Amino acid sequence: MIIDELRIIGSTQTNVVMAAELIRIAQRALRKRPPEPRKEGLGQLVYPFDKDLAWAATIYMRTPTRVLWDLYRSPANRLEPLYDELVADMKADSRMLWRDGDGISVEARHVEDFAAGERQVVGTVKNALLDAAGRRGARLHVDPERPATRWVARLDDKNELVISIDLGGGSLSQRGWRRDTGPAPLREHLAAVLLMLARFDPRKDILVDPMCGSGTIPIEAVHLARATPRKARTLATLGFGREAKPLYEDAAPIVIGCDLDLEVLASARDNARAAGIPDAITWQRADVATLTPDKIGEIAKERGREPAPGLLLSNPPYGERLSDAELGPLYESLAMTCRKFAGWRAGFLVGNPLLEDIFLRAIGRPRIKKPLANANLRAYFYLYEL
Repeated sequence: MIIDELRIIGSTQTNVVMAAELIRIAQRALRKRPPEPRKEGLGQLVYPFDKDLAWAATIYMRTPTRVLWDLYRSPANRLEPLYDELVADMKADSRMLWRDGDGISVEARHVEDFAAGERQVVGTVKNALLDAAGRRGARLHVDPERPATRWVARLDDKNELVISIDLGGGSLSQRGWRRDTGPAPLREHLAAVLLMLARFDPRKDILVDPMCGSGTIPIEAVHLARATPRKARTLATLGFGREAKPLYEDAAPIVIGCDLDLEVLASARDNARAAGIPDAITWQRADVATLTPDKIGEIAKERGREPAPGLLLSNPPYGERLSDAELGPLYESLAMTCRKFAGWRAGFLVGNPLLEDIFLRAIGRPRIKKPLANANLRAYFYLYEL
C-alpha cells in the first residue's frame, strides 16, 4: 500500500515537547501552524506529509532523533509476498524518490517479530528498490557509506512493515561537533528536550549549567535559541531542499557553563568551537558549592544583560561512576546552592532517587517529575521553582 506521512521520532515521553517545538519552528519558518499530529506510543508523531513541513522539521528540529517519510506499508509476513507488493507499489508510485545513478542504503529496525531475520528483510527491500527503479528506467546501486537516500524498514504497532526514507540521513542526535565527549555524555537531542521541558526563554532567562561536563546543555541552548539549521543532503536529492538560515539569527542568550575541572572546561570550549559558536558561551571554573547569584550577575553584566532570575539546568552524576556515599554530599551541595537562587528555576536529569530525597528536605517537591531515558539508563527530569 502506498502511504504518504511524515513521522517524527524521539525518545520515550517526548511527544508533547516535539510537537511544541515543531509549532514554534513552523510558525516562524513557514508562517503556518502544523496540523494536529497522530501520536503513536510515547515518542512518535505522525503528520500528513507536506514537503514544507518535512523540510522545516528536518532542518530545524533539535528534540527528535529521526524524521522519516513513510512511503509504503505491507501486511505481508513472508519475504516473497513482501517483495512482490513493494515492487508493484514502487512501480506505480509517481513520486520522485530517486535519481538515475543514486546510491541507496537500507536498514531494518524493530523487525524481531517478522517471519524472517533482519538481513533477509534488508535484502528484500533493497532488491525491491533496485528492481522497481529499473522498471522505471533508473539505475540504483547500494552505497552504505554515502547514500543519496537511506531507507528504513520497521514493524509498526499493527505489526505491518512500513518502508520510509530517513530525511535526516541518520540519527539527528549526532550533531557532529563533539570532539571530546567525556564520561557519560548527555545525548544532544535530550539536552534540547530538557531545555524545552524547563521552558527556557532565551529572551529573558540566564542559563547556567553548574556541572557542564562536555558542554552539551550550553551548546544546545544557544542553537535552540537561534533555531540553527543543519545540512540535510537527502532533501536536495528529493528535490525539496532550500536555503536555510537561523530562524532567530539575532538571538543572544546569556549561557554559562561551569565546572571545577579545567580540562573539562577546555574540552567544552573545543566542542563549542566545533559547533560554530566559539564566543556564545561563557565558560567559568566554579565549584557547585560556591556558585552564587552575584557571580552569575557579574557575568551577565559583562555580556550586557542586567542580572535577573533564570534557569539552572544540569545532568549531574547519578551512580554509574559514583556510589551513594559520594553522591550524597554532591547532591547536598547542589541543593544548598539552589537555595541561594531564589526566584530561579532548577532542572536536573538524574537516575538516582537520592537527589529527590535530598531536595525534598531542602527545597520541597518538584513542579515537574517526568521519566526520561538517557541512553539505556532510566532517569527522571525534575524541575523545581526556587
